[in-house]
Amino acid sequence: MRTYEVFLINEEVAYIYYGFESKLFHLFKEHQQATKPLKEITGRQVHYILKPFDHKDLNEWLHDKLKDNKSYSSSLFYHALQFNDKKSQATIEVKADRLVIQSSGTFEAEMLLFDTLKKYDDFFLAVDYDREKYGWLRPLKSLRIVEQG
Repeated sequence: MRTYEVFLINEEVAYIYYGFESKLFHLFKEHQQATKPLKEITGRQVHYILKPFDHKDLNEWLHDKLKDNKSYSSSLFYHALQFNDKKSQATIEVKADRLVIQSSGTFEAEMLLFDTLKKYDDFFLAVDYDREKYGWLRPLKSLRIVEQG
């Protein structure tokens, strides 16, 4: 099973740390593993770099975007995709400050969730603590080219 925490990053912070995403990853990881008083300090840092979002609105938006897919189901703040023919499944839980995606099998279901989230906002960062992988759902480099053009 693969697990990702997906954070919506403040746009200014995202551009400052473009190319230095490992620093953001290590902050999130440190915060996840910290105990008091370090947890309070890292919590303030994490809160500062996150872009606030209305988790209820995002939850409804996800439901609206995914509801026509025959492999989709939902309950409260959980959304699930299960492609039996491709042996791919993924769930997304909408929390107040982040999203949690869990997936297994092939990558089709999780890629559909990631692609859907990219349409909501440009500044989502996905973090996989177990495999120490992280990255933007939408590469910021392409956004800079569009803005300069």
